[in-house]
Amino acid sequence: MGSDVAALSDGVIELVPVDPAQAQELALGRCPLPAVADYPHADTAATARMLRDSLGIDNWVPGFGIYLIVRLADGLVVGDAGFHTPPDLRGSAEIGYGLAPSARGCGFAGRAVRLLVAWGFAQPSLSTIIGETAADNAASIRVLEACGFTRIAASGDRERYRLQGGERSSRG
Repeated sequence: MGSDVAALSDGVIELVPVDPAQAQELALGRCPLPAVADYPHADTAATARMLRDSLGIDNWVPGFGIYLIVRLADGLVVGDAGFHTPPDLRGSAEIGYGLAPSARGCGFAGRAVRLLVAWGFAQPSLSTIIGETAADNAASIRVLEACGFTRIAASGDRERYRLQGGERSSRG
C-alpha cells in the first residue's frame, strides 16, 4: 500500500487520512481543513503528537494513523478517529476517537468506528482491535458495544474492549 490511503466514507461522514505535515498542524492545535468552531478538541493535539512521535521512530504505516471526521452535509471536520499504532506482532491495534462537543450525540463516532473496523480488518496484518475508554464515559462505551466490541478488562477508571476479526457484529 502506498502512502496515499484513500478516504473512507459511508455517505454521512468521510474519514480523511492525516499525513505527517497535517499531523504536525494538529499537534500545534490547528486543523488543516475547515472545521467546526470547537475542533480540534482537547485530545487532538496529544493524538497528533503520538503520530508525529511514531514517525520519529519509523513506526508509521499509512492507514494506521489519524483520520479527520468530515461531516459530508457541510464539509466541516467534526472530530478525529484512528489507530494509535500499526498492528503489533500479534495483529492487534488500538483505536481511538473523539468529537468536537458540538458534534456529539449525532452518531458520528459510531460511524467512524465502523469505517475503521471495516478498513482495518481488510488489512492482512490486523486481527484484533482494542478500544479503551474512561469507565464513566457512557457515550464511548455505547459506541464500542454498538460496534460489536466486548469488554475484556477494567482497571481503576478505565475499561478495555476488544473486537476480533471473526467476531464482527452486523449491528449498526
